[in-house]
Amino acid sequence: MRKSRGFDGELIIEIPKVAATHCEQLPLISQLFIARLGYYPKALHHYYQRPSGTSQAILLYCSDGQGWVELTGNIAQVHTGEIVILPTDVPHSYGADPKNPWSIYWMHLAGSHCDEAVAAVMNRDGEPAGAVRVGFSEERNALFTHMANTLLKGYSASNLLHANLALPHYLSSFIAPEHFGSQAQAEAMAGPTEKAIRHMQENLSNSLTLDNIARSVNLSASFFSRKFKKDTGYAPIEYFNYLRIQKACHLLHFGTMRVNEVASAIGIDDPFYFSRLFKQQMGISPAHYKRDQGVKRQ
Repeated sequence: MRKSRGFDGELIIEIPKVAATHCEQLPLISQLFIARLGYYPKALHHYYQRPSGTSQAILLYCSDGQGWVELTGNIAQVHTGEIVILPTDVPHSYGADPKNPWSIYWMHLAGSHCDEAVAAVMNRDGEPAGAVRVGFSEERNALFTHMANTLLKGYSASNLLHANLALPHYLSSFIAPEHFGSQAQAEAMAGPTEKAIRHMQENLSNSLTLDNIARSVNLSASFFSRKFKKDTGYAPIEYFNYLRIQKACHLLHFGTMRVNEVASAIGIDDPFYFSRLFKQQMGISPAHYKRDQGVKRQ
């Protein structure tokens, strides 16, 4: 490690070995928990080298300036609004840019699912090797501060659970950054899958086709279908039908519409097809669902 004597405003929290062992024994957090965390603002001369790697995954989120990461001999620049998570047991080094040093939020992650966390955050299509663009989010940084402040109170089981149960939410801000920040930021960061889902939501009363949806994001139907399924696990029309039935449940639960009127409201003219689709997803018919919800409201 090489760094200056300190960075103004820096934060370092070391989790004692006894507390880490406690985390390993707590079922709710044993798979993934914080082993160290900190914040280095304008970290001039910040540098680390680990020729054998480490048993912990290392998250580096650059909130300002820039730096670099070397992983298995490949060097990648890390800019403002980008994240890198270094996997376990892989040789690496990283450091701040000497002219525009980064400010970084960092943490070491331990637990049996470290590698899964790395894969979830870093496996993003179209991103440069070594860094993922995630932008800026006040909510994300507030989550980090909340976890840090909780751990600063001590290492009771309650504090360890509270801080580490917030960790998946924090990581989700990198996996799905479009859900964090302003609407304008969400629009700017939305990819074709997110834009297609928005198009579906805005057209639940219409009968969309695969071509309709693909054209809304300026992609060919075949390429869009493959990408959408990779991103969501569902074919586009299958996903659209899930959204329609979700809307139908709302109308049946809270409204006074008859079943055929609900079908029409979500763009399905054939009530028999609607009933089959509804039962396929919900396990009961829409008429049964409506009766059941009516009883529960009484």
